[in-house]
Amino acid sequence: MTTAEPPTIFDVMPGQQMPVSEVSPMLSSMWSEQFDPTAGNASEFRASQMNIILHFGLKTSLEEAKARFDDAIEFAQKYPCRIITLCPMGRERSDRLLQGKIFSLCYIGESMRDQCCTEAVILGYPTREAGFLSSQVSIWLENDLPTYHWFNRIPAERITEMHMDFVKRCRRVIYDSSIEMEDGNDLTGIDWPRKEGVIDLAWARLLPVRQSLGQFLSSVEPSRLIDGLQKVEARGKVSHQGEAANLVKWCRECLASCAKGAELSVEFATGDCPEEHLLELEWTYNDGKHLFWTLQADGSGAQVTADFGKGRRSAPMQAKLLSGDKALAEAMFFA
Repeated sequence: MTTAEPPTIFDVMPGQQMPVSEVSPMLSSMWSEQFDPTAGNASEFRASQMNIILHFGLKTSLEEAKARFDDAIEFAQKYPCRIITLCPMGRERSDRLLQGKIFSLCYIGESMRDQCCTEAVILGYPTREAGFLSSQVSIWLENDLPTYHWFNRIPAERITEMHMDFVKRCRRVIYDSSIEMEDGNDLTGIDWPRKEGVIDLAWARLLPVRQSLGQFLSSVEPSRLIDGLQKVEARGKVSHQGEAANLVKWCRECLASCAKGAELSVEFATGDCPEEHLLELEWTYNDGKHLFWTLQADGSGAQVTADFGKGRRSAPMQAKLLSGDKALAEAMFFA
């Protein structure tokens, strides 16, 4: 009696499985049929704006892979695109050949004119075939549209050695430092061809936090913010260490602007926060001034308490991290 093999990332992805050679012809014909005689051709509702390559590493769990894929699909409801999902198989599946799937879905709003159709092409590949990925993916890309590459748990050395062909042709490269830090994978050390085009999803998720904190701090004279400041520390849960690191980065940039070129003798640090909070930010001064900001563990709201020498202030804040699809949009278009 043989033991059933555990499922791979490719196995848990939705879609119709088919030989890789049949994927391109199917993509060319799948939107030619009408859903309804009065609705017009389905191709009217899939004016793709871009290609997204969602590239999983071997350490990606099945649950995480499905969650990232769902984020991409939800994003595609607002920004029609072709999603190309790359799913590796380890040595235990090294005898398998390339495998393909196509997933398509149409969303209908209040009227048929609100319909939006999206598609995903899914490739399962043994890691020994990774060198051929670029050639295979190039066949599936929609021509003349910008391409974005989303790395998830791909080791930095593997990106450098095997996947730079992807990077060079992409408008932006996206990763999530909170996920990568769990594996000790530092993608910031890569010699990217265009560093300005490499965006961290943890930074993108912080947009509402940066906005609310920035609005609060803008009412204080810049000199009061930096006078006597000794330490800035952001603390996060294990799952949000990337956000904590990016919060410190943002504070450093803001305070450097306040200093107007003068040197800042400030310690910047990150750490772990208690169970009741998702994120914390604390500024420590040598003269009794202080700032302490917290985001609740359930993401429901934030609280800030501060004293910059003119009396203590405490107030709730409307600040929560962006959801997966919104953070993806922020990373791709605005960050």
